[in-house]
Amino acid sequence: MFLRRALNAALLACFACACISMTWRGPRPGAAGSLLIVGGGLDNDAGHIYGAFVALASASGPANIVIASAATGPQDDEITDKTEALRVWAPGVPVRAVRRETSTEETVAAIDAATAMLFTGGDQKRITDRYRPNDSDTPEWLAMKRLLSRGGVIAGCSAGDAMMGELMLLNGGSAAALGIAPQTTDAEPVELGPRVGAGMKFLPWAMTDSHFFERDRIGRLVAALEATNTRLGVGVGEDGCVVVDLQSGDLTGYGTSESLLVDIAQLKRNGQRRVNVLARPIGPGDCVSLKERREAAPTPLTARPTGPIHDVPVVEPGQNRQLASWRLFRCAAGANGSAQRLRLDGWEVLAWPSSVDGEVVFEVGPLSPPAPR
Repeated sequence: MFLRRALNAALLACFACACISMTWRGPRPGAAGSLLIVGGGLDNDAGHIYGAFVALASASGPANIVIASAATGPQDDEITDKTEALRVWAPGVPVRAVRRETSTEETVAAIDAATAMLFTGGDQKRITDRYRPNDSDTPEWLAMKRLLSRGGVIAGCSAGDAMMGELMLLNGGSAAALGIAPQTTDAEPVELGPRVGAGMKFLPWAMTDSHFFERDRIGRLVAALEATNTRLGVGVGEDGCVVVDLQSGDLTGYGTSESLLVDIAQLKRNGQRRVNVLARPIGPGDCVSLKERREAAPTPLTARPTGPIHDVPVVEPGQNRQLASWRLFRCAAGANGSAQRLRLDGWEVLAWPSSVDGEVVFEVGPLSPPAPR
């Protein structure tokens, strides 16, 4: 309830003025902190996301923000970009940056003084190499856990999204993760199977993935969940985010684009094909409990409807993001009852409505033979 009030207040403030100001009356009893997980594309004018971040940063006291640039190649450019954005959305709020090379002592002091931390994009392995090398606790990581335990927020964009869970996806595309070799003879060899490593261990209930719809990452997320015996995955689209309350386990969609909750509790293998997978699109304001879903009995499956399958077209992005994957799941979650199929480079997704409103049953695997004419 608190989280929804804070997000709604931030959204209203975004419309009302160019800055966010929140009055907080005191700490939440038993607060466990929040995660703000951004799929990518966190531009300076993304007021809906910055507004949520600043509202959560103010929840445990006057906001004090640390930017962590460990994932990013050109760190100075990214720090300048995010600092200038925060000057717009949080004028007067102290903002400090910690780089890969910032000493342990200085980094810990900055985090211990903060109410919020923002991880920039780049390569998520750089984050764990710096702050959890060999999957070990470090003084910096323990300071981050203290930040959460006092009701603070840790946010991450792109690589900062991918690193949130107990385990994290490292890189690679969906076809290779599903074990499907390149279709052309002149293609360079690729490592088959999902590439997974230890994450930052902030989110205990799910694995996360970024740039989700734009880069057709549903195949690699399913393969990684299966390989690691992780029931739930959350794929976040660009220009969108989800906020997770670490005390309740509630995940709330936020931002202009959507996310996808994936549940593999009933997954079965048919060769290279993964079947009996469930998904739920998460739009702005939608709320699900990751904690309850992970422990709940599996949702009943619905057989694929008879009748023609609608092939979802892939349109060159042009000025728009490539959202064929998003259209597939949104249409499959609709009320018309038809099956939707998206055929990509060597692999495909086939989806249809579940018996549970708003959910989708789907399967993913190699391209099926074309239907006879």
